[in-house]
Amino acid sequence: MPNQGVARSRFQLVLRGQFARLWWAGAISSFGDWVSLFATLALGDMIGGGTGTLVPLLGRFIPGLLFGALGGVLADRLDRKRTMILTDVGRGALVLSLIWVQTLPQLFAISFVLEMLSLLRQPAREAAMPTVVDQPELLNANSLSVAAAYGSFPFGALGWSAISKLPDWLGWGESTTWVVGYTLDSLTFVLSALIVATMVVPLPAVTADRMAEGRLDWRAPLRDLTEGWRFVVGHKGVRIVIFGMAAALFGGGAIVAQGQPFAREFLGGRNSGFAVLATALGAGAGLGVMSSTLLSRLPLHRTVLFAMSLFTTGASMLLLAFTSTVPGAVLWSFLLGFGAGLAYVVGFTYLHERVDDAVRGRTFAALFVVVRTALLVSMTVAAIGATALNGRLPAPLNDGIRTVFAIGGLVTASSGLATLWLVREVFTPGKRPRTDETMSSEDIG
Repeated sequence: MPNQGVARSRFQLVLRGQFARLWWAGAISSFGDWVSLFATLALGDMIGGGTGTLVPLLGRFIPGLLFGALGGVLADRLDRKRTMILTDVGRGALVLSLIWVQTLPQLFAISFVLEMLSLLRQPAREAAMPTVVDQPELLNANSLSVAAAYGSFPFGALGWSAISKLPDWLGWGESTTWVVGYTLDSLTFVLSALIVATMVVPLPAVTADRMAEGRLDWRAPLRDLTEGWRFVVGHKGVRIVIFGMAAALFGGGAIVAQGQPFAREFLGGRNSGFAVLATALGAGAGLGVMSSTLLSRLPLHRTVLFAMSLFTTGASMLLLAFTSTVPGAVLWSFLLGFGAGLAYVVGFTYLHERVDDAVRGRTFAALFVVVRTALLVSMTVAAIGATALNGRLPAPLNDGIRTVFAIGGLVTASSGLATLWLVREVFTPGKRPRTDETMSSEDIG
């Protein structure tokens, strides 16, 4: 465990040290992964038309619902450094096989296994985070991690755009696009594995009662799985953060599913209107992420800041539902992104700070499962609800898309208010809230 010292700046964190290596490995592989995602969506479209693009997306969503918790069990039991290296190498090899894909079932199968490897890596990385960075630096570290994961999106989009034009520029065959795109992604995974291999990551703490009884004791990981979910449900602070983030993703899923038709129908911007909204949303999220350190210096408890960010996200989405002008939509989209970005960083930091190492991997695995489920359900419900609710309510909610946005905003804003109520003890002078305690699996219930 690093020494508890004075927090370094973001620049210092990425310049040297164990976290710097973890961050650069993540930033490089995230760039390649975005390129691969765009390439895979284009490949699905080429093979099966518009519906073909759904195949790789389903391949990425379904594993998290079925096997997401498994990654947490392994992160709390196996060597986290080795897990990250092996999953990076595995993804690097698998992504190359996409070059030879010719059918949608093949595309689904490879996307499915790729996502399985990602689900094994994510909890290992998050569980390792507090072991490679000082606790006062966790907020800065998380803001940098979010920036690397999602800030690489535009660079990935530009990279894919350039790669897709290679056949025209150089007179090569169309297959060149897939070869270059997937080879680049494979190299980023290999480079990530090489960087992680130079790190020093402590082994997870496995207590005596969790030790396996023999080499083939399958009851041990099953006990871990049960204990992990009991821990998540049984601890107030963890429960608040995980289900609060799920509520935010539930609201955000409506934007993902219906943002483009909303911009086209109500803002008169056609496809360019959605690009403006997406840009405002991304800019707001970036500012929320980068301002998290400054806002954390306010005399607010961490859970209160988290609740306020959730409320800001939901209220902005609710107001977006009533907007009919481009400037108004840009403003509310920006504030929506700001609240979501801030909630993401504060929520992750809270879990890193408060959850004991022995159960940290399973906690983050539960988070990933819950938020993925919320996002998938939200996108499905938004698509169906926009049609089913069309014309059911009086103006201005007589359009189904506006109704869906309003419902999503209410869910998220209500989650923020409910969180404030659940942590109301922080407003009582001299009373230490339960959510301030460092939480381990030993004190469930």
